[in-house]
Parts: sequence; C-alpha cells; structure tokens
Amino acid sequence: MITYVDTSSLLKLVVEEPGSDRVALIWDSSDVLASVSLVLVEGRAALAAARRAERLTPAQLRSAKKALDDLIDHLAVVVVTSELVAGAAELAEQEGLRGYDAVHLAAALTIEATVLTSADRTLCDAAARRGLHVADPLAG
Repeated sequence: MITYVDTSSLLKLVVEEPGSDRVALIWDSSDVLASVSLVLVEGRAALAAARRAERLTPAQLRSAKKALDDLIDHLAVVVVTSELVAGAAELAEQEGLRGYDAVHLAAALTIEATVLTSADRTLCDAAARRGLHVADPLAG
C-alpha cells in the first residue's frame, strides 16, 4: 500500500496541532510513504509563515526545518516532470484545485498511490473522486 502524504499532513508531524496524532498513526501504519519533491518548498514556506506570524520561535523554526528534512528522507520522492505538470494543470481545471494541490494529486495518481492523506478538504474530495482512499486527519 502506497500512502501519498501532502504538505498539510506532513507538517502535522513537525508541529503539534489538531490531527497530528492521526497523521502519526497513518505514517506508522503505511507500507510506503510518498510525496512530490515540491513538498520541501511548500513545507518550508508554511514554516516561515508560521515564524512570521510568531506561531514559532526562531528555535522552534530551526527544529521544525530539521524535522521536516528528516521526514522527507523517509519518503519515496516523486520528481516533477513536464508530464506531471501537464497532468496537474488538467486536474487544477477539472477539480477546481489550487496549484500545489493539483501537483499533489497528479503525483499520487502517477505513482498509483492507494491512500492520500491531506487536511485539505478540496484535495481530499478530488482524490476520492479519482479513486483514492482518503485519510483526512481532521475528519472526525
């Protein structure tokens, strides 16, 4: 079973927040974990935004960046190709997704993931329509 992890789920393993415990369970119970290479960019942007909003101290930011890098080391990383981008563009239009969310879904479909975990409801709904099992850490 391949579990595709989007940035919103991955960050719940880095910063304690609602759904963190569920993502940890998903992480621990998956055979293979994967994400697109852009997860680093999106993750670091979110962490930097949390620092700017003073939700993280400088020390917490350093720790979170290290934890993010460590988690990414455990992922099968999907490389962004022109085919992936073209597929993401189609998904963005067809499913009403934001750019990075469309890339996440395209990557999950490319590697034939079984499960997609995301805290983004729009992405979860699109993934379900495309035949993926969805693990939303905020669903209750």
